[in-house]
Amino acid sequence: MTYQPPPVPQWPSVPSGQQPPAPQWPSTPPPAGQSPTGPPVVTGPAPVTGPPVLSGPAPVTGPPVVTGPGQVTGPRPVNYPPPVRLEVVPGTPYGLAVLGAPKTASGVAASALVAGVGSVLVSLVVWCFGVAGAQQGWGGLVAGAFAVLSILLGAAGVLLGWLGMRQIRLAAGNLTGRGVAIAGLVCGAVGLLLAAVGLITAIALSAG
Repeated sequence: MTYQPPPVPQWPSVPSGQQPPAPQWPSTPPPAGQSPTGPPVVTGPAPVTGPPVLSGPAPVTGPPVVTGPGQVTGPRPVNYPPPVRLEVVPGTPYGLAVLGAPKTASGVAASALVAGVGSVLVSLVVWCFGVAGAQQGWGGLVAGAFAVLSILLGAAGVLLGWLGMRQIRLAAGNLTGRGVAIAGLVCGAVGLLLAAVGLITAIALSAG
């Protein structure tokens, strides 16, 4: 048994101005192993795509807008120190401002103050042990040990205070702490004097 193709439909004649009726295909299914054939179905032309349509220029962003109090926009102003001198750039109406270096505290002066205060405190310990141990006989020995430490600290305070004042003077205003250096020198000298007097007193009380 061979497969017989279906008959080709005939388009009936229709009057002008009217559409012809759709063709009727036979509803008889094809035998097994045969695929139905028919005219290709054309759904329409493929859609034409093109470049994206630009509706306008790209938006330009600007600085943020202040929407309420307490909101600061933009960089904060910087308070620069007054210039030390002004140098004119040749051939231009501009100039170059030379700013001074920031002042810093002298570390030598701070060290002098620490050593001087330490000398005064240790000299008070010399007096305490010298008077407390005078009756037992050990006051002079213990006071002498602390007196050595106080004298060393006092000498360091005096030396560092003098060096600090000299350093500040040579820095031509770029270093601060002259008052701290003077205080360290004075405290070191006072510590030296108190330690020496305390040691002599402790020895005299222990001997008597």
